[in-house]
Amino acid sequence: MGDVRPRVPLLLISARMLRRLERPLDGKRDLRIDWLRGLAMTCVIVDHSRLWSLLSWFTYERFWLVTAAEVFVVLSGVVLGTVYGEKLLRRGWPVVVRGLLRRSLTLYVAFLGVTTSLLVASAAGLDVESLTGSLNALTMSASDWRDLALMRFGPWPFQIVGLYVWLVAAAVPCLLLLRRFGWRVLLGVSWALYLWYRISPHALTTAEFEATFPILAWQLLFVHGMVVGSRRQQIRGFVDRLPRGIPIAVGAAAAGFVLLAMSNPWAEGPGFMHWGVVSPERFSDLYFSYFPLTELGIGRILNLAVGLPIGYALLTWCWRVARPFGAVFVPLGQQSLAAFIIQVYIVLLVEQLPLFQANDFWINTVAQIAMLVSIAALLKGSQRLRAFMASGGGTGSVRLPRDPVFGFPTPSGLLPRPAEPAQPLPELS
Repeated sequence: MGDVRPRVPLLLISARMLRRLERPLDGKRDLRIDWLRGLAMTCVIVDHSRLWSLLSWFTYERFWLVTAAEVFVVLSGVVLGTVYGEKLLRRGWPVVVRGLLRRSLTLYVAFLGVTTSLLVASAAGLDVESLTGSLNALTMSASDWRDLALMRFGPWPFQIVGLYVWLVAAAVPCLLLLRRFGWRVLLGVSWALYLWYRISPHALTTAEFEATFPILAWQLLFVHGMVVGSRRQQIRGFVDRLPRGIPIAVGAAAAGFVLLAMSNPWAEGPGFMHWGVVSPERFSDLYFSYFPLTELGIGRILNLAVGLPIGYALLTWCWRVARPFGAVFVPLGQQSLAAFIIQVYIVLLVEQLPLFQANDFWINTVAQIAMLVSIAALLKGSQRLRAFMASGGGTGSVRLPRDPVFGFPTPSGLLPRPAEPAQPLPELS
């Protein structure tokens, strides 16, 4: 595969780089997607640790008014659409339905398991009240256990997993709509549900996660990701024929969102990271009107729509520089459920250790870097161990471990260079 080298200014080659949204060759995943998912997971771990550090300057709405949660939901949809879209064509509906329901059940069991482990720890005398409240496994009533089964409470760093339980299950009817009626109908239904929520906000379930991640709003990101993942070749051909002005406009819009985000008066960081292009009063008005997180404001959606393609394009353009960071980001992105589970106990550890009570800037920075490297090393080691065990202890062919959320093989070894663009495909239907 050839090197990725810029030949004209970045904004003018964005379309050329975006056309590389092709399916991974030889059954391998697009590691740039895993890299971005891992970056989002890194932001989640840093933000959930709630430690003032060098990393915390950059992880929450620093350069765009988008958090790691939105990015991760979209990219999860892309991965699911890619894998199960192909699986549907090759193996049919029964296999796809079983696979998706199994993934949803895995996420649900993980939610119950993590919450129960903290309740048991509380019963043993460990202070976990900041994560799960005052309940513990010994004092819970039958109604409390019912509420746990309905995900009406759980550790706050793990709440988004409850959203994924429903999104992955909802992927079954979404794929049915996509296959039978096309992407336009699916996106139309998705937008109708989103607008319904914005007009009349309400939850579909009694689960606690809906207070922060309401299904009717956040499904919009996941469904769009599914459509992108299932139609990547067609999108590549469509982007290839875009007029030159389109990527310039997208780049300009992304730059505008950067200027707005750098005017955020609430963001952490030194004075030189607060540009003040927009006054604090004006920023506050814009933020609460167009960029609310829970309701998924339209400004946040537009920011994500231009920011994520630009981020993918930048990653492709500077892959040689970004590639070493994949040693941490790719394992976090590929084994996201395990990373989500581990970070809950990291948060608990941070709250228990006296080392972090002083909130020292450099101690916190070193500790967060150590956390990220340790989690990535643990995930990579477990991946290699599963591959070794699957090969019969070193004999026979090696079966790659499967992603714990979406259930497809994860590649091992060094990160490959992104593939060169293929020939344009027919225009989107």
